[in-house]
Amino acid sequence: MAIDSTVMHSFQFSVGYLKSMLEGIDNDQRAKQFFPEMNHPAWIVGHLAVTMEFASTLVGASYKSPEGWGELFGMGSTLLDDTSKYPDLSVLIAELDKGIAAVGPTLESISAEALAAEMPDEGFRKMMPTVGDGLTFLINGHITMHTGQLSTWRRANGMPPLF
Repeated sequence: MAIDSTVMHSFQFSVGYLKSMLEGIDNDQRAKQFFPEMNHPAWIVGHLAVTMEFASTLVGASYKSPEGWGELFGMGSTLLDDTSKYPDLSVLIAELDKGIAAVGPTLESISAEALAAEMPDEGFRKMMPTVGDGLTFLINGHITMHTGQLSTWRRANGMPPLF
């Protein structure tokens, strides 16, 4: 048993929606914050790439984010409003695409036993007790949560809503 096709469809839609939210963002504004600690486009995309690394470990894929990205984009990282501290938006998006390309196909063949296994990360297990619970959240809820933050960032930047 693999991840359900409806969950996979939602994953693909979520990624597409995120990508549409990134269109039209000026690379020079990728780290712009409209208030302290507001997640900006650079951090959001880098964070989602790091998340794909975690998802990769859960499904046995081989994606690894670039050296230092865990510290820059992981949970508890400090948001910086200095564009020079972050890779270009095109680099961030390309890296996220690598993670998605590594994780996506494995989701379609993961076994029921693997999905039912206990979440190996103890802290995450408190919220998502099984690998299946965690994967479903990571590929859908987590992406859309950060896409919502990106939508707010776009509106604060005077960009129009997408729908």
